[in-house]
Amino acid sequence: MSEWSKGVVEANGLEVFYHRSGAGSRKPSIVLLHGYTDNGLCWLRMARDLEDSFDVIMPDARGHGRTRGPVKDLGVKLLADDVAAIIRELGLEKPFVFGHSMGAQTALAVSAEYPELVRATLLEDPVFLPDPLPAIAQEDIQRRHDQAKQMIAFHDLPLEERLAKGRADNPNWAEDELYPWAESHGEYSPDIATQGIGIATYSWREAIKKVECPILLITADHTKGAIVSPEVAQEAVGLAKRCEVAYISGAAHCIHRDRYAETLQSVMDFLQRVMRVGP
Repeated sequence: MSEWSKGVVEANGLEVFYHRSGAGSRKPSIVLLHGYTDNGLCWLRMARDLEDSFDVIMPDARGHGRTRGPVKDLGVKLLADDVAAIIRELGLEKPFVFGHSMGAQTALAVSAEYPELVRATLLEDPVFLPDPLPAIAQEDIQRRHDQAKQMIAFHDLPLEERLAKGRADNPNWAEDELYPWAESHGEYSPDIATQGIGIATYSWREAIKKVECPILLITADHTKGAIVSPEVAQEAVGLAKRCEVAYISGAAHCIHRDRYAETLQSVMDFLQRVMRVGP
């Protein structure tokens, strides 16, 4: 990371903290959007393998990492507005946008609402649920309150304790995945745990119909905890204008952490194909 730049850009009322590999280069740009309670550096392993061919930008999302600004009324649409502002403020020319989980919902929203800004989008296990969420029952409110308390308790642990927990729970993750993950879980604003973001309520079906650019939907083993089921993946392909699916066997929700080599290969194949034939 010694050759990478760190920076802060003012975008959509935020001071967005980011890492970047190729500022000033002629390489095509790719913006990597992290998941809920992660930060930009949670993409570090992937970014190292992309940086020879791409100008890689890893921003910390609103309410996460070292980005500073209000988190009230945080939702997917606002996160997408933030990313659009980052792209414009950094002067990126139609970057690829690649997101995981919350970041994938955001990437989809950016591609749907700001088609002029995105060359192609990659969605790693977005929160594509088969049915709309029901009204929140009282017991669900209590359950979410309890989950928020658990999240904040973990957030407040010393870094080494978070790291030890991560190693114990994810023995197959590479070490350079674990440290950024553990660090990020002590950096996000506790407000996002207590107020929620509404990731799962985002209308992904309506959004994916609007996307004009190529989409790579990266899915994994639904029985192991991946969110996108095979049925929903096929529905997404049917709704989208240009969407292909890369299924990564044996991975759960954190696909690139669980099966890194296979994920990287699918990502590189898609990126190279889009660059070869055009968006």
